[in-house]
Amino acid sequence: MESGAKLEDLRSVLSCVYQKLDAESLTEPDRVELVARAEVVQDQIDAIQDVIGNDEPAH
Repeated sequence: MESGAKLEDLRSVLSCVYQKLDAESLTEPDRVELVARAEVVQDQIDAIQDVIGNDEPAH
């Protein structure tokens, strides 16, 4: 999968996680799990952006 497509997929997942975090019916354990997932997804996004940034030639 191309980095750009993977990045968009991860951003979509992160958006869904944040929407779920806004739900009023979440229990605290669910909220903690969602925050942990959001951190993992954000780390993956950052890693892909670092690779994409390193692949671009310096101007």
